[in-house]
Formats: sequence, structure tokens, C-alpha cells
Amino acid sequence: MTFVVSVALVMTGCKKDEDTDSESNRLKFTNQMMQNKTSFTWEGREVAKVKNEGVKKERYSVLRFDRASTESTTGTGRLVAFTNSYKTDFVESSEFRWYFNNDCLYLEWKKSGWQTAHAEYRTNEIVVDGSGFHGTWYESTSYRWEFNYIASSFNDWDKYPATD
Repeated sequence: MTFVVSVALVMTGCKKDEDTDSESNRLKFTNQMMQNKTSFTWEGREVAKVKNEGVKKERYSVLRFDRASTESTTGTGRLVAFTNSYKTDFVESSEFRWYFNNDCLYLEWKKSGWQTAHAEYRTNEIVVDGSGFHGTWYESTSYRWEFNYIASSFNDWDKYPATD
């Protein structure tokens, strides 16, 4: 009987820290995303898809995430989008605010008409690993952006409007 109770307690009462949303898990993910810096830039291909309709839009985006300190799990940022990786044909841009709520990382755009994007940071919806930052941003139940970013040295922010 003791064995059965012990097994039941172990199976239901123990969760790994990674399985919960916590400030320490948010900071761990943020430090990976920001490469332990207060500002970090990613760039890569984004593909917008709509459920049951397929690809709606493709673009090459550069995103800069900024935060006040290496202990902060919120901040601001900027996206500049182009037609391709040469970054010669500007498409659109927006500033954004990023933050966590429950299990999700949110990008709240300043550009009028853009829906707030979100993704679970503790699952494979968004991942930071040796090959970059990749996953899926969801804007609504049927609209999603699949992305694959790599570290970027882009610094031409002043050439493009903050929010067009």
C-alpha cells in the first residue's frame, strides 16, 4: 500500500520547473533570446499562413529586441521587413512592445491594423538554439507567421520609418 501511495504522489505531485511559467523560466528564455545582452537583433524569413488557405504572404524581417537590463523580461523592439534577404526592397515596419503573460511571449505592434502576436515560450512554438530563433507567432486562431531567424548585425534602423 505504501508503494502505491508513493508512486501516486510521484506521478501527480512532482513537476519539473521547466513545465511551469515562472519569472525564472521567463528570464532564462529571455536571456537566450537576447544572448544575455540588453539589445539583440535577429533576421530571417517569415511566412504568413491562414488555416485552410495556405501561404498568404512572405517577407524577410529584421527584429531588434531591447530591454532595460539583463534581468528584465519585458521591453521594446522594432521590425523592418523586406522582400528578400538582400534587404534592398523595403516592405513595412513597426515598433513593438514585448512581454510575457502566462505561458506566452507577446509582441504588441504599434502599427495600426497589426494584431498582437504570441507564442508559448516553454514549448516548441518558439525555440532559441544553436541554429537561431525559430518557430511560429500566432495572431489569431487562424493566422500564423512561421519564422526562422539568425543572429544579425543589421544597424540601418535610421533608414526606415519606425512605424510606417
